[in-house]
This record gives sequence, C-alpha cells and structure tokens, in this order.
Amino acid sequence: MVMTEHEHEQGRADNRILYLDCGNSRCKYSMGERSGAWQDLEKALSAIDQWQPDLVLIATVSAFGANLLSALEASGRHPVRQMAVENGLYDIRISYPDPSLYGIDRWLTLVATRGWQENVVVVDAGTALTIDALDSTGHHLGGYILPGLTLMRRALVNDTFALPEVNSSQRMTPGHSTADAIANGAVLALGAAVSASVVQFGLDPYRLVWTGGDASLLAAQPLLAGELRKDLVIDGMKILYKDAAYMESLG
Repeated sequence: MVMTEHEHEQGRADNRILYLDCGNSRCKYSMGERSGAWQDLEKALSAIDQWQPDLVLIATVSAFGANLLSALEASGRHPVRQMAVENGLYDIRISYPDPSLYGIDRWLTLVATRGWQENVVVVDAGTALTIDALDSTGHHLGGYILPGLTLMRRALVNDTFALPEVNSSQRMTPGHSTADAIANGAVLALGAAVSASVVQFGLDPYRLVWTGGDASLLAAQPLLAGELRKDLVIDGMKILYKDAAYMESLG
C-alpha cells in the first residue's frame, strides 16, 4: 500500500509530538522512536530541551506532572497542551455526576478502546489499580480504584511489626514464607478484585484489557488473561492529537 504525501507529512508531524503520561510513580514519554519514563524533573526538562518537540501533550494525575507542566509553561520554549476530559466525545458518556472529576488517565484509556465498538473492561495496574468498563455504545458503567501491588504490600510491611521486606515471589499460589505470603496475597487480592468487577459490570461478552506498570505480572496470572496494551493512555492521546476539534478545545 503506497502512502499519500499527506500521510507522509502526518507521520513526520507525529514524530515531533512529545506525549507525556504522568502518573503517581513516574512520567512515561513517547516521541517518535523514543520511549521511556522519568522520575526526576531536571532530567525530564533537560531531555525535552534537547529533543525540541513541536508540541508537548501532557496528561497528569500527579504532583510531578503538575510541576513539569508548570516548568514547561514558565519556560515558554515549547508549545504545551494539557489533556482534558470531554464528556460525550466519541459517544463516551462518563457515569460520574461531574465528569470533570473523572481521571484524565482513565478517560484516555476509554478513548483508546472506544474504536473497537465492543464491551471493554480496562484495568490500569499502576500505583493505584483502576478498573473501568465501557459498553459497546460508549456508556461508562463506573469503576473501582484500589491500592496497587506496591502500595498494598508496603502498607502491610510498614504498619506491622517485624515483617520482612517484600521482594520475592509474585504469584497467586500460597506463600511458604512470610515474604511470599505477603507478596502473593497482594496478587491474589487484586486478581480477585478484577474477577469480581467483571461480574458486577455484567458485560457478556467483553474484552479485558490490561495496561500500567504491573499489568504484565497480573495479566499472566491464571483466570486473568487478557490483552496487554503497554501504553494505553498514550494511545488515547495519539488518537486525540489527530482530532482537530478536540485539540482546538485545549486552547
């Protein structure tokens, strides 16, 4: 298939857009063939100055992301736009009474999957684990937010006397040491939560989609198999970048 000149130009333009997905633990970036994550603000700003993107698009739910956005806006060296929820876009109807309070990261995962026109359950396994469902008509059925694996384990270790650091197994099977029992208990709890949420949503059939830093670990557990989409938030951002009306709405 031969690409048109317009498609070539669009491809070149896409390679100059820096997409930032700033969560609570790290800020993931994607620009052309570059991808990775930052946890240090100065390193992020230095890299952005070196790369000279034509536009920075940022979705943030964290203090790091807010600080990065403020620094980019203050410098004025790079055009920057912050992603915002637009209820009703692509017929995605958020179930919150005030859709502006719905997390931008969660909304972007729905944007990324909306084109499938199917019932979808999206699990974003990061610092927090979020579970959301979207039916084939675009109706958001609500969701759940739980502590992620690291938070769950840390809470037990930090708040209980003389428990070991948890850095061992990560399976649903019973643990044969205290460290394994803690580690595997967190996996079991989150896996059970995902399984129970599917029952509560009542979608049949449905596609289970995993994203986030712990997605590959949890999706590999028995009974939790689904599609692994490493950068679903950024996938949603890339869709919206091509939507001229939405981009105009960002100012």
